[in-house]
Amino acid sequence: MPDTGTNPFHRLVVPHLATLFRVAWRLTRNTPDAQDLVQDTCITAWEHPADLEGATQPLHWLLRVLNNRFIDGARRRRRSPLAAVAGTDAVAHMVSAEPNPEESLQQAEGEQRLERAFLQLEQAQRALLTLRAEGHDLAEIEAITGIGREALRARLHRARRSLAAHLHEHTGAAPGARAGSRS
Repeated sequence: MPDTGTNPFHRLVVPHLATLFRVAWRLTRNTPDAQDLVQDTCITAWEHPADLEGATQPLHWLLRVLNNRFIDGARRRRRSPLAAVAGTDAVAHMVSAEPNPEESLQQAEGEQRLERAFLQLEQAQRALLTLRAEGHDLAEIEAITGIGREALRARLHRARRSLAAHLHEHTGAAPGARAGSRS
């Protein structure tokens, strides 16, 4: 059995598995796909120990690999003749700890609207918003994605606007309710 103290995979990957899974789940919205995404990331780390050890921040390197695998998978599915069907009932299995049934219902409906709106975003927008939701600042996201700072700001802004527009669609409000807004 190899010494785990000198094994770069164990030293640099294993401590970040929970974070990798959280990010993968937020991107894929289901456990099996998230597990596959983390597994692909781990395989890449295992196959490229020099790159992993050479990274100044291993978590950023791992998240970049995970992000690239996610985007590549989305591109493959888009080109595939058999389009993957997104799970629409993922939120239905969530359990609320709220004691008040009315508040629980309102919370669940809000989460379902957010889930539907989030799933309508482009894959790249979902990836950026997921990294931001994980608490990464712009410099970290820039390091993970390789996108320049100004382009990253613009893409995050567009992703937030797109999410807001999709949320607006799911609220049932009349389009153009805000004065002077046209899309």
